[in-house]
Amino acid sequence: PLIEYEYRDMNFRITNASICNAEGELLFYTNGIAVAGADNQIIENGTGLNPDPYRADWVSRGYPLYQGALILPLPTDTQNIYSIFHGEYSWAGENPGGNVRQVYSFYETEVQYNDSIATVLEKNIPIIQDTLDFGKITATRHANGRDWWIILQKYFSNQYHRLLYDSTGINYLGMHPVGMAVPSGLGQAVFSPDGKSFVSLTLHLIGEDQYLNIFDFDRCTGLLSNPRHIIYRDTAIAGGVAISQNSRFLYVSSYKYVYQYDLLADDIEASKDTVAIYDGFQSPLSTRFFLAQLAPDDKIYINTNTTVDVLHVIHEPDKKGKACDFEQHGVQLPTLNAFTMPNNPYYGLGPLDGSPCDTLNINNPPPLADFVYQTDSSFQVDFYDKSLYQAETWSWNFGDGNFSTERFPSHQYDLPAIYMVCLTVTSPMGSDTYCQDVNLEITSTDQVIVENSIFSIFPNPCQDDFAISTTSSFPKGSEVLIYNTLGQVILQKPVSNQHSMSVDVRAWPSGVYVVQLLVNGKIVGHEKVLKQ
Repeated sequence: PLIEYEYRDMNFRITNASICNAEGELLFYTNGIAVAGADNQIIENGTGLNPDPYRADWVSRGYPLYQGALILPLPTDTQNIYSIFHGEYSWAGENPGGNVRQVYSFYETEVQYNDSIATVLEKNIPIIQDTLDFGKITATRHANGRDWWIILQKYFSNQYHRLLYDSTGINYLGMHPVGMAVPSGLGQAVFSPDGKSFVSLTLHLIGEDQYLNIFDFDRCTGLLSNPRHIIYRDTAIAGGVAISQNSRFLYVSSYKYVYQYDLLADDIEASKDTVAIYDGFQSPLSTRFFLAQLAPDDKIYINTNTTVDVLHVIHEPDKKGKACDFEQHGVQLPTLNAFTMPNNPYYGLGPLDGSPCDTLNINNPPPLADFVYQTDSSFQVDFYDKSLYQAETWSWNFGDGNFSTERFPSHQYDLPAIYMVCLTVTSPMGSDTYCQDVNLEITSTDQVIVENSIFSIFPNPCQDDFAISTTSSFPKGSEVLIYNTLGQVILQKPVSNQHSMSVDVRAWPSGVYVVQLLVNGKIVGHEKVLKQ
C-alpha cells in the first residue's frame, strides 16, 4: 500500500471507524469519543459520544473498546444520512463467577453529509442497554441488497440480539438463542464476505480456554444456526478474526500465533493450520498479533497489542496453508500505532438473487471471474475461485483437455508446461471468463523437453484467417487444438512436417481463442488469438 502521513488532532486507543465515498475520499471518522471530518476538525455537534462517566477517563486518548464503532450509510440514497453505531462500558459490580460485569449501552449517532460538510444531527440514541459482550460491532448486507444486519451477543450467554438497519433506521428485532453459552472477553467478530457465516472469537482469561464460535447466517431472517464451538488453549491475551474474500478461509490471530481454518471442510476444527508464529521482532516493542481486517485490496492486515510502527499482512488469504503468504511486520508505518484498527464491514455484497427476500428489484452486476492457484512438485494444482458478485456456476478449462464444474477444484497435470487456464462464471445476471497462465516449471533434467515447440500466430488480431508458424519445421507427431473461452474444442488438426499452417476463422464468432500445440500428445506450448 501507498501510505501517507497526515497529522490529525485525534487519538485512537482502540475504537476506530471511518467511511469514504465511492471514489475513496474520506468523509468522516470517529474514535468513539468525537467525530471529525475530512479536514480533521471536529464536526458540528461532534463531541460527547458515549455519555457514561467511564468515557471521561479516555477523552484525550480515544475509547478502548474493540470494534467499538461502525459507520453505515442509511439504506436510501436520498438523504445523505449515516449512522455511527457505538457502545460503551458501564461498571456494575461483579457476577457470580467473580468477573466484573459490564452494563453495555449500544447507541446510534446520526450524521448528515452535504456539500463536503458533516454534521451530527442526533447523538447517543439508545438502542440496547443490557449486559453485552465487549464491542464486536460488525454488519452484513440483508438479502435484499440494501439493508444491514447487526448481531450482538449477550454477556456470558448463548443469546444474540438482532438489529436490522433499513430505510426507516435501526430496528431491534429481539434476541434468539443458539449454540452453547460462551464467556465474553477480548476478541473480534466478523461476517464472511458472502454473508453466509458469522464468526466470533473470545479470549476470556489468560491460560484458560479460548472460544472460536462459527455459525451459519441467514441473510433473510437474520438468524444464526449450525453452531460450531472450537475451544483451544494457547495463553493468548490478544487476538482477532478475519475471513478471506472468497469466504473460504478463516484466520484467527492469537497473540503469538495465526491459525487458518477451512470453512468448507467437513471438520472445520481439524482443518486448523498454523500459518504464522511470532518471530520475536520488535519495533520498538513486540509485534505479536492482535486485530485483523480484510481490506479492499483483498489482503488481510493484522496489528499488534503494543505501540509499534508496523502491520502484518496476509498477501494471498484466498489460498490454503502457507500459500496464503503471511508476512510479519510487512507494512512499514510512518508513525507509531497502538492497538487500533479500522472497523469496516464488507461493502461488496449485493442481494441474494431469487431468494424470498430479494424484494427491492436490486440486481447484482454480472459476475466478475477471478481465481488464484497454488502448485506442488508433482504438478498438482489447487484452484481457488475469488470471483465477485455471487456467481452460481463455475466452469474450468484446465488447458490440457480437462474440465471441472467445482468451485474450488484440484487438478493433476501430467507434464511440465505453461497451461492457459480459463474460468467461466455465471449467474442470472450474466457470465464472465477470466484466463491466466499456470506455469508448471521443469524441476529436473529427466523431464521431457520438446525442441522446436516455440510457435507464433500472425496476424493477431485476425478477421479471415491466421497462420501458425515455427522457426523450423513442426516436430513429427505435432497436433493443434483450439479452444473457445467455454473450454470447447472447436478445431483439432494434425500438423505435417512443415513451417506453418493456416486456420480459416471466417465462420467463428468474435472473441478470444486458445491455440495449443501438442507433440505426441504432450502439450508443449500455447498462444491466444483474437478474432475480430
